[in-house]
Amino acid sequence: MKLQSLSIFLGLTTLTLTMGINPGLSQDNASAQPNQVTFFCQEIFDPASGEKVPATIAWVPERQGHIRFIGWKSEYFAKGGWTPQKRCQQVSRKFQNFYEAGRLNRLTTGKNQGNPVVCAVASDEQTCNANNQLFTLKNNSNPGLVLEQLVNIAQGKSSELLWQSSGNSKYLNVGKYLQNAPLVNIKK
Repeated sequence: MKLQSLSIFLGLTTLTLTMGINPGLSQDNASAQPNQVTFFCQEIFDPASGEKVPATIAWVPERQGHIRFIGWKSEYFAKGGWTPQKRCQQVSRKFQNFYEAGRLNRLTTGKNQGNPVVCAVASDEQTCNANNQLFTLKNNSNPGLVLEQLVNIAQGKSSELLWQSSGNSKYLNVGKYLQNAPLVNIKK
């Protein structure tokens, strides 16, 4: 009888834990945290190539929708093991970590170890360094142009997705970007 009671108890405990855990594991970040901006990597359709490519996407709860940040289709860094998918996942995670730490107020560009980079900073007084770098650009990229493309999206001048493959310190206000960038439909 004790063995049967113990089996029932363990079975109910397992069922309770499973019911409590599974919904969280099966939901994406946006639906698991509907009241928080959430960054993640999601494949989207690229009309230029006719293929799906990984993209850094943000869930914006105030707008009840998603916005696109960066499409990752460049194979430039693949020789070093940084495929577009891996870059998307890592950079999306960095966006989320910087956001949660209150350090994703602005985006700016600079150099790190001689390479052009895009960084997350809390204020206009900060510059790029190894601790705030979001991602590296190709050596022949114009970092100012990359940032300008994001600014144009935020100001409604362009709805083009910033393709990462595509001086002066410029800063993009991430809060304004989240509020003004066009919403996109994300298929799960």
